[in-house]
Amino acid sequence: MSNTEATTVKMPHIQLDASIHTTAAILPGDPARVDAIAAFLTDVREEGFNREYKSITGTYKGRRILAISTGMGGPSTAICVEELADLGVTDLIRIGSCGALQRDLRLGQLVICDRAVCDDGTSQTYLDTFAYAAPELAYLRKPDHNGISFTDTDAVSTDADIAARQRPNAICCASADSSLTNACIAMAQKLRLPYAVGPTRSHDALYLKKKPELDAFYSTKGVFASDMETASLFAVGAIRHLRTASILNTVVEWEADLRDGISSYKDGEAAAARGEQYEILLALETLADIPC
Repeated sequence: MSNTEATTVKMPHIQLDASIHTTAAILPGDPARVDAIAAFLTDVREEGFNREYKSITGTYKGRRILAISTGMGGPSTAICVEELADLGVTDLIRIGSCGALQRDLRLGQLVICDRAVCDDGTSQTYLDTFAYAAPELAYLRKPDHNGISFTDTDAVSTDADIAARQRPNAICCASADSSLTNACIAMAQKLRLPYAVGPTRSHDALYLKKKPELDAFYSTKGVFASDMETASLFAVGAIRHLRTASILNTVVEWEADLRDGISSYKDGEAAAARGEQYEILLALETLADIPC
């Protein structure tokens, strides 16, 4: 799409065009969190609200920034990122909630994700690690490792073939953009915010019965947290050559009850509420500080 077309044509799902005049975006999952971001901005303008995609623009320390909700899960996140990329957005930071997979993470502590385990269908499909139900579709697979890393006991190399990708002991991860992630880390240190740096596991099934078993497995592998959107952001970002980062707020501690943790967060539990303020501040300060 040409720049002229993008200026006048609204993207079909997010319902935005290039009149947003920004290359920087903050991506919460919850539309209500867009209002929380607006409180930090000046010159706020409502841009749209279609489906799960609520958006505003505003200014923070001289930089025009878009805040747009992605909804829950990988598919809606990928659609949002794809359409933002078509509008020229290049710097995208997800802010969201996560459940801790390590004992030393506390409510309100931030997790700056350096990579995300691809346990969701969207990132697997984008990074071509998805095991199709129909074996005859295997010819569609391409050995393109852009944005992919593997961890296992035998360390799959970057030139691994398709068979190696499908090994049951290989954990596929989508990687954050290192420059934007390092900028988030440096800013967290400058602001003296409580944070940790490590991987999250992105998945599609919040209430899966065997989720505790999966959480325990990934905890032993050193995965810090669990969410539903980060891997898709990183996967699309790698393919579209975007700078992406993810800052997650711990709202459920390790081995705490999932329903109770989410409910306390929605009720404004103090530590988790502070964490939301911290992640918004960190994302804004980082985007305002980095070169456009």
